[in-house]
Amino acid sequence: MKGLREFEIPYVGLKLGAHRFDYDIDGNFFKHFEDSLIKDCKVHVKLEFEKKETFFILKFYIDGTVKVECDRCLEPFDKEIFGDYTLYVKFAENPDEMGNDDEVMYIAREESIIDVSQLVYEYINLCLPMQLIHPKKPNGEEGCNPDVLKYLKENKEKAAKPTDGEMDPRWDALSKLKKQ
Repeated sequence: MKGLREFEIPYVGLKLGAHRFDYDIDGNFFKHFEDSLIKDCKVHVKLEFEKKETFFILKFYIDGTVKVECDRCLEPFDKEIFGDYTLYVKFAENPDEMGNDDEVMYIAREESIIDVSQLVYEYINLCLPMQLIHPKKPNGEEGCNPDVLKYLKENKEKAAKPTDGEMDPRWDALSKLKKQ
């Protein structure tokens, strides 16, 4: 990817042993990835790259803050993230035929660099929880926009009440079970 050369590691020139790479990630990094949900962040990625004779061990340590949109009220907030991920890189004659899994990646012997930009992108996204909700305030109140919470509560109550005072006939069978 153009503009992400700092994430290309020329491993051929590296000596055997451990090497460290540090990356400070911001919103500009995510502009290189189409349809990225992350637009802004301040994340530090420490990569420990251990070169062995026949394979490499890459350990990613991620820590920082990502600006996300709340799934409940749709307002932005800063979500703290952290994560540790390990990837083993092995050589293969036909890496495309080997397939990749979560912990092992195969590369061709004639390659001379490893581009870790896609890995950094994926690992930062993996640090985010499935549901993004404002954290509670220090006083215990909800962090979401109170107007939106009020609106959601009112609509939930309206949906739960029958409009003409009669019970929806689809619920009759369940009501009978509840009375038993």
